[in-house]
Amino acid sequence: MISLKNKNILLGVSGGVGAFKACELLRLFAKNDFNVRVVMTSSAREFVTPLSFQSLGADSVSIDMFKEKHDSLEHVNWADWADIMIIAPATANIIGKMANGIADDVLSTQIIAYDGPILIAPAMNVKMWNNHAVQKNIKYLKTVGINFIGPETGQLASLITAAGRMVEPEVIFSCARQLLINRDNLKGKKVIVTAGPTIEAIDPVRYISNHSSGKMGYAVADAAAGFGANVTLISGPTSLTVPPNVNLIEVDNADSMLQALKKNCPRSEYLYMVAAVSDYKPASYHKQKIKRSNKAMKLDLKPNPDLLKSLGNSRPKYVVGFALETENLEARAIEKLRNKKIDMIVANNPTQDGVEFGSDFNKITVFIKGGKRLEFEKASKFNLALNIIEASLQLRKSSGQKRKK
Repeated sequence: MISLKNKNILLGVSGGVGAFKACELLRLFAKNDFNVRVVMTSSAREFVTPLSFQSLGADSVSIDMFKEKHDSLEHVNWADWADIMIIAPATANIIGKMANGIADDVLSTQIIAYDGPILIAPAMNVKMWNNHAVQKNIKYLKTVGINFIGPETGQLASLITAAGRMVEPEVIFSCARQLLINRDNLKGKKVIVTAGPTIEAIDPVRYISNHSSGKMGYAVADAAAGFGANVTLISGPTSLTVPPNVNLIEVDNADSMLQALKKNCPRSEYLYMVAAVSDYKPASYHKQKIKRSNKAMKLDLKPNPDLLKSLGNSRPKYVVGFALETENLEARAIEKLRNKKIDMIVANNPTQDGVEFGSDFNKITVFIKGGKRLEFEKASKFNLALNIIEASLQLRKSSGQKRKK
């Protein structure tokens, strides 16, 4: 099973108001079974203490190159240990040091010694961000392979709304995971992912829907971006953060999802149908709110369109379906695999302990046309998404080999 569990993160924190967000970023890594070491500048310690990071799960915190009993080769040993280095927040000062090879404190020394992937999350006042020298340094660092995420436009410490705000920890976390995948199997390929529930309006304030959180679909989109794909995520209503490097199309109901699919599926190679599309919708829509009464109310429903069937010949070359079942999981999943004429189907039962609706974890069985079956025990939805992508890539590889024969 493919997994990013126990990867090593070197988190650099420089001095800025955004330093408090680095605490949440550390918590996200620790929660998802990453190993984290933190390197802080002296300025960073004016905003947040080393104890904060230690309390949140950091393995070690480095704050001083010349502290008594300090490992004199720490800057080299930690650099060899890390799978990725993240600087969040990254001030104009540390960006300038990076661009010019300056190593005069504990963080800049670690950066110079590190030769793996680096992710920079800038945070500074808008005037500093727009400064010619800062932009020149960033442009140069990008040319030598340094990755940047943000900044975003938002309220700064000066209470003005402008560019320079550090992106949210969830986005940095997702971007780092994508870099850690380090695969380009889908580079240049257009991938469509559907996610979340759909809602079918009864009147202006009521609707029918389901309990889907959208987490599995967003994880698949996130993982596909990590494999280098050009990802379009067609999502029903959720409260989730859109993964970086993913184009989001928001829809409400099954009809609007179908229209988005028809528009985006042509010239796409993969389609992952993860969304929990409502099977039925109200037969009629009430333009005004239905008034309550003490009498029983009858709600007439009619079937929603079968999205895959409605796509016809515009379906992408490889289609992966998802089957959520509460009984007879295998039989019903295989039936859908055949009836919908798809390449692969991912089946799960949300009534099992620990993988209920809204959970960050899932337990799945993958059925592939031709009779192959893959079992995956309970794991994070992101790690399962990695394996779903990998299984679909293997399917593509085997299909190509059959054509050659």
